[in-house]
Amino acid sequence: MRSMQIINWGEPLELRELETPVPKGAEILVRVEACGVCHSDLHIRSGFFNLGKGNTFSMEERGVFTPFTMGHEPVGTVIATGQSCDEYLVGKSFVIYPWISCEKCEPCLNGFTQVCDTPKIIGTRVHGAYSDYVIVPNKKYLFDYSGIDMNLACTLACSGLTTFSALRKIKPEFLGARDSVLIIGAGGLGLTAICLLKSMSKARIIVSDISEEHRHIAKELGANHCIDPGDDKSSENVQAFAHHASGTGIAATLDLVGLPETMKFGLLALRKGGHHVHIGLFGGAHTISLPPLAFRMLKISGSYVGSLIEFKELIDLVKSGIKLPIPIIERPLMDASAALDDLESGNVTGRIVLKP
Repeated sequence: MRSMQIINWGEPLELRELETPVPKGAEILVRVEACGVCHSDLHIRSGFFNLGKGNTFSMEERGVFTPFTMGHEPVGTVIATGQSCDEYLVGKSFVIYPWISCEKCEPCLNGFTQVCDTPKIIGTRVHGAYSDYVIVPNKKYLFDYSGIDMNLACTLACSGLTTFSALRKIKPEFLGARDSVLIIGAGGLGLTAICLLKSMSKARIIVSDISEEHRHIAKELGANHCIDPGDDKSSENVQAFAHHASGTGIAATLDLVGLPETMKFGLLALRKGGHHVHIGLFGGAHTISLPPLAFRMLKISGSYVGSLIEFKELIDLVKSGIKLPIPIIERPLMDASAALDDLESGNVTGRIVLKP
């Protein structure tokens, strides 16, 4: 099989011809039909995550070594199963939940399987779907996506699930038409968040993004107000809109970028009692003044992808008719490195999906 692999951290991926894996036990062999390109892949390709103040966390510290095949947003058709798995799956197409957990550690036992202590995440810890084929360890990670476009279905496994889980943390169903939610970043995650939030809440949506094109698309997808964070009056513009016509201010911020500057902006924008959800992994470190955190009764949460149960809920919601008209660009598997470069330089609107 063909795989686009990281051979040296931080360098372009290379095409390698490998033996097609044979499924064993409960495993399933899936022929990849589409795989999303995620911003997290940029960090994985570089070989580290930026923790700020000169500190990093390397992929090798996570037990990941080159050569390595990324790709954690796959859709594909089952072509073979292990001895203890149902053969009736062969020939059927599924979207794959990639956040494989041990189900035995403390996080797993407490319901946070996506932050398992010893994960086997497809495409970030074990070989993924920038390839012709990928192994899935158990049929419970396969989800029928009938009625959903294939390219959209594969993005649901990460950007869709990530925003859905983050939105659930702010309890959007309890926010009314006078409340506002600030979404920081209108890339693939941000655009998905707009569409989901519109279906989950009556709250007004404010979007902050440095790209005029991204702001334009955000407005088309239903954002009520968009701002350029590079504008000196961006904070004033957010507050003015949030309080316009007796608005109650910013109830929640979703930081889909994850820089010290975006966290500072999000926290300052919140009303008293507001909720900041940190999602983006861009990197860095932020210092918080502690007394105002108490005085303003702010809540700060981290959010990382979502659980298996949440993924099922998301798939069911999209099947029920929620529209996610996110711009999606198809590119061949051989273009994986160029696709990552375009994503890193900010030249991507929406999502890229690789086709083997």
